[in-house]
Parts: sequence; C-alpha cells; structure tokens
Amino acid sequence: MTPATIDLNGLDSDIRANVLRQLTASGLSEQVFVNQVYHALAGGQFSLLDLLGPNAGTLEAMQELTEGRGVSAENIEQLFADLHADD
Repeated sequence: MTPATIDLNGLDSDIRANVLRQLTASGLSEQVFVNQVYHALAGGQFSLLDLLGPNAGTLEAMQELTEGRGVSAENIEQLFADLHADD
C-alpha cells in the first residue's frame, strides 16, 4: 500500500478524531503527518518496534526471565547452540 492509497477512514473514529485535533492544533494535515512518519522511518530515526512494542513471543520470553526461567550459558557458543537447538 502506498501513501496515496492509505484509507485513514478505516481507523478507529475516536483515535482518528484525537489525532486530528492534535494535528489541527499543530497546524498539520494528515498528509503532512504521514509524510513525516514515512521520512522518519526511512531515515532510521525510529523503527516499527518503537511504535508497536514487543510481540507476543518477546513478551513471553520477558516473562520467563522475570520468573527466573531464562536460559543461561557459560559462553556465547553455548548460547547460540541453545538458540539453534530444536526444542
């Protein structure tokens, strides 16, 4: 999907209204905002992970570590061997 074909009407109406209020107060249009987001993403100023946060697998791994169930290794070779092992 290119910027010219993004359907902003498919967004949650309350979220879109909130964003539109903020953009209007800042003197920006949706088009300018989307353009700036694309440029910032392409320029490496942030990643999609900054916006989306960790996925379910990462959250599960984080929970395992919090509970003390993480994998430990004595060296990097053992760590990678565990990572590539069939579980």
